Formats: sequence, C-alpha cells, structure tokens
Amino acid sequence: MMRKLQYGLTCLLLLCSLTAAAQTRVVNDYSRNDRLQSKSGKRVNGSGLRTTTYDGVHHLLGIHVDGGYSKMFGNMPTILNRPGGYTIGAGFDYSYTGRGLILQTGLAVRWQDVSNRVLNDSLIIDPITDTEGTPFRLQYNMTDRVDMSRNLYLQIPVLAGTYFYGAYFLAGVKLNFQLLGNTKTKLNVTTTATYDKYIGPWEEMDNHGIRKEVEEVRNGSKLDLKFDVMATAEIGYEWSLGNYGKKGYHKHSAKDYRVRLGAFVECGLLDIMPKGNKVSYVIPEQSRYDFSTFEFNHLYSTAEAKQYHARNFFTGVRLTFFFFGKQSTEKCILCGPLGDETKMY
Repeated sequence: MMRKLQYGLTCLLLLCSLTAAAQTRVVNDYSRNDRLQSKSGKRVNGSGLRTTTYDGVHHLLGIHVDGGYSKMFGNMPTILNRPGGYTIGAGFDYSYTGRGLILQTGLAVRWQDVSNRVLNDSLIIDPITDTEGTPFRLQYNMTDRVDMSRNLYLQIPVLAGTYFYGAYFLAGVKLNFQLLGNTKTKLNVTTTATYDKYIGPWEEMDNHGIRKEVEEVRNGSKLDLKFDVMATAEIGYEWSLGNYGKKGYHKHSAKDYRVRLGAFVECGLLDIMPKGNKVSYVIPEQSRYDFSTFEFNHLYSTAEAKQYHARNFFTGVRLTFFFFGKQSTEKCILCGPLGDETKMY
C-alpha cells in the first residue's frame, strides 16, 4: 500500500514539474519575443498573435496615377486606326483584401489625346469658269490629314482578383462617361485647274488661287461619344510599409501603408461612335480660293460615320498608394503568458 502511495505521489510531482516548466517556457518565449521586437524598434502589443500583411481581412483606401498608350479604333474605311496617342489618369480606390480575394472599386478620371490618320481625298468642281469666262475643272486635293480628339472621362471600376505573396491580379469592368473634350483637324490642301484646250493641269499659281500643299488647322467641338463599358485587367506587385510590411508581431495601431505597381489594359466593349450630322469639309462658293474660310470636321462627327462603329483602348503602367488600412478584428489563439484567449486586437 505504501509503495502504491509513493508511486502516486511521484507521478503527481512529476506532472506538476512538467506543467510549471511549460508555463515558465511560455512566459520566457513571450519575454524573448518582446526583447526581439524591442531590438527591431517594434513593441509587442501583448496579444501574442503572430501575423503578416495578408492574414485576416483588410480594408484599404488609396489613390492612384497612371499613364500609357491610347487608341480610338473603328471600321470606317476612310480613317485609319493609327497612330493613336497617350492617356493619363488618376483616382481614389477602395480595396477589400482577405482570404485570397481582392474586391476593389473607386472613382477616377482619365484624359485621352489620340490621333487618326485619314486617307487622301479630293473634291472636283466642274464646270466652273475663270475671270475671262473660260470653263475649267477645279480640283481640291486633301493630303496628310490627321484628325485629333481630346477627351476627359469619368470612370467607375468594379474589379475582383487575387494575390499571392505580394503579386496581385485584378479584372473586371469600368463604367466610362465622357465629360469634356475637343477636336482638331490638320491637313494640306492643294488646288489644280484643268482646261480642255490646254494640255495638263495648271499648278502653283498663287495669284490665281491655285496653290500647293497649304497647311490648314481647324479646332472643333468635342466628339459626342456614347457611354461605354470597358473590360479591364491589371497585374503587378504590392509592397507593404511599416509594421505591416514585416512578418511577425505588430501593434494594433500600426499603420497599414501599401504601394502597388502594375500594368493595366482597358478595352471598350460598346460602340461609342457619335451620331453626328456634320460633313468632312465645307468649301464656301464665294470664297473657294480662300483656304482660311474652309471648314473641316473630325470624320467621327460626320453623318457618314454613323453607320460604322468605334471603340476605345488604353494600356500602360499604374502606381497606387494606399494611405489608410484597417484590419478586421480577429480572435487571438495564444494571448497572454498563460494562453488567455479572451483578448482581442
């Protein structure tokens, strides 16, 4: 009987010793972590929760700027889809990240400056008579024409994506509204006169209004582009700053700053061709030799363009800075030196 009692007491003492050693080790581990964090300039918040930037659910607010190449392309046969131009944009972003998912929206503006080359064209007035009453044929040749369009858009993105150790991918749509804009047409005008009683055309007779390759530029009103829905995608890398930028313990009050650098592409899904009623050029009869009185309009604003379609395209590089971040409260599994799970952070 005494042996059994001695054996039981021995086991009980051994169990108590192991429990005390375990508790002491937990306390020492937390003290060690506190010392390590102190050396690195960060303090443990006492919750004992080891976490990283991508643990839990985060709500981020930020701003972005971007820039790149832009094009307005369509199937109108007399206007080419090159050379295009440039685009710059800026806006505010809200991003939800958690459990491998990114949901993002916001509000942005985009500026576009694009050019489209136009095929050479000509207009013939026949018959016409000169000051001596002799009939001839007057021909206008329009060459090296470029139609330019500048537009300011309001954009509302609706995006979803994922992330993996800093790399991220987003895809979705953007609602695109035109706010402001203007147009410009630049071309060279050449006139020639052809008489039946003479061989060959008459050229470069400025005193008679027969001129060669005179450059003309006209500014015009904006293209009345339609509402658009654009398919968009973005891929890049995200850097976290501050305490959230490092694996390990962090304060609940730590600032969650992040910077993203990525490449994006946006392509219009809808036809944005204006329903214009203008003509490509107007030559007044009373001033047919005075080029400064001629009227030129962007081809996409003409009545002829209504039977065709046009779409927008943007691509470039985007820089995003999230200046505010908040992590949703999570339950701590190992809180306090004795494993108190009631504390939250």
